[in-house]
Amino acid sequence: MAALWLRPRNVKVVSLSHCQHIHFPSRYVLQIGTEQSVAEAPASFSYADQGVFMSRLKSESSLHLDAPKIKTIFGSTGERTSTIGTHTSVWRIVRGVVTGLALLLLFAAAGLLLAQNRYDGKVYPAVSAGEINLGGMTLVEANTTLQQYAASSEGQTVRLTFGDKSWEPTLSDLGISVDVDRTLTTAFNVGREETARTRISKLTSLLRNDTVVPLMVTVDQTKLNFWFDNVDADLGLKPHDAFLVINGATVSIEPEVEGTVVDRAAATALVTSGARLLSIQDGPLPVVATIARVRAGDLIDVQAKVQDALAKPVKLKYPGGKRWTLEPEQLGQFILQQNDPAKKGAAAFSVSLDEEALAAWLTDLVAGEINRDPVNAKIAWSNDAQTVFATKESVNGAKLKSISLARDVVESFWGNHSAITVPVTVLKPDIDSNNLEALGINARLSVGDSSYVGSNGGRATNIVVGSQLLNGALIPPHGTFSFNHSIGVIDVEKGYVEASVISGERIGRDVGGGICQVSTTVFRAAMLAGLPIVEWWPHTYRLGFYELDGWPPGYDASILQPNGDPFSGGDFRFENPTDSWMLVESYTEAERVYVIIYGRELGYTVAFSDPQISDPIEPPEDDIEVVDDTLVAGTIEQSELAQPGYQVVIERTVTGKDGEVVIQDTWDTYFSSRPDVWKVSPDMQGQSPGAG
Repeated sequence: MAALWLRPRNVKVVSLSHCQHIHFPSRYVLQIGTEQSVAEAPASFSYADQGVFMSRLKSESSLHLDAPKIKTIFGSTGERTSTIGTHTSVWRIVRGVVTGLALLLLFAAAGLLLAQNRYDGKVYPAVSAGEINLGGMTLVEANTTLQQYAASSEGQTVRLTFGDKSWEPTLSDLGISVDVDRTLTTAFNVGREETARTRISKLTSLLRNDTVVPLMVTVDQTKLNFWFDNVDADLGLKPHDAFLVINGATVSIEPEVEGTVVDRAAATALVTSGARLLSIQDGPLPVVATIARVRAGDLIDVQAKVQDALAKPVKLKYPGGKRWTLEPEQLGQFILQQNDPAKKGAAAFSVSLDEEALAAWLTDLVAGEINRDPVNAKIAWSNDAQTVFATKESVNGAKLKSISLARDVVESFWGNHSAITVPVTVLKPDIDSNNLEALGINARLSVGDSSYVGSNGGRATNIVVGSQLLNGALIPPHGTFSFNHSIGVIDVEKGYVEASVISGERIGRDVGGGICQVSTTVFRAAMLAGLPIVEWWPHTYRLGFYELDGWPPGYDASILQPNGDPFSGGDFRFENPTDSWMLVESYTEAERVYVIIYGRELGYTVAFSDPQISDPIEPPEDDIEVVDDTLVAGTIEQSELAQPGYQVVIERTVTGKDGEVVIQDTWDTYFSSRPDVWKVSPDMQGQSPGAG
C-alpha cells in the first residue's frame, strides 16, 4: 500500500474511495472505512453522499494517506481543481520522503560514531552515580572518585533510637560498603547499550536530561547481624520460644520469653536505601514485638519422649567379639530441636538426632577396629593340575558404612533400644582364593635362566634373596611389571649383603650387589614370551657372568636403586598385553636362576637373530687411579682390568597364531671399553700406574 505525506495550507475536499487510514504525525490518528463516521481529529469532518470528506485543515498540519491511489483534490470553491493519480507523482513524493529519512539516519549514525570516538574509554556526559558526577571521566578517574567516596562513607554514621536508648553505628559497623565495580560498570554502560537504536535514543536523552544510575552497595550480612544481636541484647532479655534443656540423661523445659527485637528486614532496608541515596536519615529503630509460638506447656509430651530415649544405652556388636556401648549421655549431645515457623504450639516443635554428626562420631569410635584392606591370596603354578592354586588364602576387607550405622542407631534410640550389628561393605581382594579361575592363568608362557657359577658368597646371597622376593609377583590385565617394585627396596633388613656392583663407570661394592643376575633372568623370560618391553638398560661393561651356559652377549638387564629415592633409577619393565593376569615365579637351584612367566595362552612364536657383534673397541691407553679413603695406608691395588668395548645387535620377531607379526624389535647394546683401574689409599695418591 502506498504512503503519501502532504503539507497543505487550505486543502478542502479529498476523495478517499480507497482510503483506510488518515494520520496526523505525532499527534492525530483517524481510523475510517467506507461507511464509518469520523472519530477524534484536530478539525471537524463530515461524510457526504459523493463519498468524499470535507475538511478545513489547520495551517501546517501534515496529512498521511495510506491508499493505492488518490483520486481527486478540490479547490476552495468546491470544484475539481486537479487530479493526482499517476504513479509518477506518488513515486516522486515517496522518493523524497525516503531520501529525507536516509539523511536523518545518516546524521544519527554520524552523531553516534562521533560520540563513541570522543568518549572512548570515558563515561558519557551528564551521567551520575547517585549525586556523584562521573560525566566525561575516564574509567580510572571515575574509579578513583568512587573509591574516595567509598572510603569516606565508611565512617558515615546514622542515629537510631528506641525509647530512651540510641545507637550511632557507622556504615562500616553495619557491614555496608559501596560496590565500586558494579556502580562504575552501570555508569559506563549508559549510552553503550546493545542495539544502535537504543544507543541513539539514550545519547539523545543525555542531550536533554541528566542520567542518574543508582549507587550500588553491598551488605556484609554477618557484620550486620552481629550489630543486630548486640542491639537485641541492649533492648533487654532476648525473647525465645520454650525449649528443652538436656543435661546428661536428664531433660527439663526452659520456659518461653517474650520481648522486643530489631525488625531486621526493615532496618536493613532503611540503612541500605539511605546508603544508595548518599544520605542515611536519623530516626527510630525499626523493632518488632515477639510473641512466643511454642510455650512450656506445649513441650510436656516431647519431654517425656526424649526422657524415655535417654533411659537406656544403645549397644553395637560386630563379628569376632567386638562390642561397644553408646551411653545416653553420649547420644544426648546429638539431639536437635527444631521450630517450624509456619506452625504454633506443640505442632511447631520437633526433635531428632543429627545423623551427619552422629555418623562422624561413630566413625571415630569404631572404624579403627573394623576397617581393613583386603589381602590377596598367594598363588603358585601346579604342574600336575596345569593351573594355579593358593599357597596362602586371601582375606576379605571391610569398610564401615557409617551413614547406615547412624540411621540404625537413631531407630534404636527412639525405639526399643535393640542391639545393632555394625554394617560394613565387604571388600573383595583382587586375587580371591575362592575364585582363582577369574585370573585367567592357564599356561606357562616362557622360562628364563642364567648361571651364577663362580660368584662369591655375597653376590650369591643377594641373588637368592632377590629371587625369593620376586617369586609370586602378579601382573594385572594390561598392567606393567616393574622389577624394582616387585622386589621392593634393596636393604639389609630383607637379607641383602654387600657385594660388587657397577656404580656409574666404576666397579665398587654396595648392599645388593649381584641383583642384576635376577633382573637379567626376568628380561630373558619376557623376551622369550614375546612380551612388549617398556624399559631396559644393559650393563655398562660386558660381563662374563651373563654369558655362561651358551647365552650370547646382549641378553642382560641392569637395574639401579639410588639412595633416598630407590624407585627413581633404572628399572626393567614389561607389559601384560592380555585381558588376564600373569604370574611370575622365580627360584634358584644349583647356582642357576630360573624365572617362569604364566598367563593366558598366547600362541606366539618367538624368533631371534644371531647377535651381530662388532670388532673390539680398544680401551683407552692411560690407566685410571681412584683414591679410596676406606683403604688402609700404603695400599695400591688393581681393581679393574683393561677391557675392550663392543656393540651387539639382536633382532626379535614375535608371530601370532595366524602368522601375523605381532612385534618386531631390535635390541642394540653398546658395551664401553675401559683401561686398567687402580685404587690407592689417600697417602699413596699419585704413586700408582694410573697416576696422571
